[in-house]
Amino acid sequence: MTVTYSTIKAASEPDAIGQLLADEVIGPVLPSVLVRKVRTREGRRFEAPKVLWNVYEAILELPGGIEVTKLFWTKAFFDDADCRQYRNRISHLLANQRGNPLDPGGYARFFEELNMFLVFFPLDPVFPALSLFFDPDRALPVLSRHFSHMRPDATIRGLRSERIKYLPEISTIIRFEGDIGEERSLNIYGKFQHSRRGQFTYDVMRALWDTPARIKGDLIVAEPLGYYSEYALLLQSELPGDEIEGDRHSPTFMAQCEAAGRTLAHIHNSAIDVGKPHTIDVEIERLGSRLDEFKMSGPKVFTLLRGLLAQIMAKAQRVPAEAAVPSHGDYKYNQFLFDGQRFGLIDVEYFVQAEPSFDLGKYCGHLAPSVPQDWSDTAQANEARRVFLGAYCRVRPEYRGARFSLYEALSLATRALVVVWSQPRNWEYTAETLVALAYERLKTPWGE
Repeated sequence: MTVTYSTIKAASEPDAIGQLLADEVIGPVLPSVLVRKVRTREGRRFEAPKVLWNVYEAILELPGGIEVTKLFWTKAFFDDADCRQYRNRISHLLANQRGNPLDPGGYARFFEELNMFLVFFPLDPVFPALSLFFDPDRALPVLSRHFSHMRPDATIRGLRSERIKYLPEISTIIRFEGDIGEERSLNIYGKFQHSRRGQFTYDVMRALWDTPARIKGDLIVAEPLGYYSEYALLLQSELPGDEIEGDRHSPTFMAQCEAAGRTLAHIHNSAIDVGKPHTIDVEIERLGSRLDEFKMSGPKVFTLLRGLLAQIMAKAQRVPAEAAVPSHGDYKYNQFLFDGQRFGLIDVEYFVQAEPSFDLGKYCGHLAPSVPQDWSDTAQANEARRVFLGAYCRVRPEYRGARFSLYEALSLATRALVVVWSQPRNWEYTAETLVALAYERLKTPWGE
């Protein structure tokens, strides 16, 4: 029988999931372990009308009052046929359980009445080798030569694997911390990517690493160390720094906008030929195909976006396409790390050959705050946009912005669709505001 959205949503609330853990997962097997709290983590995905994903962290109390946290995720299907297909695909994982939900290698369970699968990290159907790299004895033989490349004089005394980011069945980032007897560990980063995208990412990183701009210090990227197809694992050097926070008023944020403009211009000038052609038709088709998914859940936003998309398509036919350049493909302010002096670029797995306005429009479309707290937030975002575009044009003065408004409007429209998808607080108002700004940007001539 098909399970309704309301049933799955209610069962997916943290308190309900916590009760499920206590009553049916942990309690019956480990009665001395108490489920103290369950909270949501990044990774919720609503792929209407098929499946709802949620990622959680459970705070557990072990005997002796010791607290530990465990990451786990759920995947709930609305249609029985889809559920059966997925259940058959991961049947080996469901059958090969040792009965311990806290097993270091992970744990999986299916709840038939909810069409819901519950999986403890590091078990992942798409990345069967993931648990191997949380076992130091098994991971170090793969990593040792790369540690030697980074520091030939160092001896690895121990290894610790730290999960940095995780999207179930999509990607995982791990920091491998090598103990070399110093205050700070020697670190290598590993990335698991679905669909064997790691080989492509490695090729892009290698091409960027070899560019004159990188060698001169104008382009800061991590060094690619290797790709292991048998594990779907890409290894790279550590890129120092912290993620950029979204405070548009921060001097660091504004400095990043200027650095981002220069960095993008160097990429566009690089003549790297890695990556498939990516036209505006791809972006329009992607938005249009996803739009229909939300005809019922967000009818007003659906109508607004449909009208906007029609105007974008009409203008795209009138304005000739720009010559393609090497393109980052997912260019946003959060694709940089800052170490106090320099901004390093990360996440190049979406690299394509596209119009320069594609990257520029996407970046600027993400500068507008989704929930401004004050008029100055929007004003500062506009200033950040001016700084970014100015820095880009100083390196590439030949850019004329012919199709910039198209791609900026598409970026804002896509953000609105993501808001409808994730449905945070006041999501309808937020989505409508982003669509309104997209209309405005579409009508704004380049340079104004």
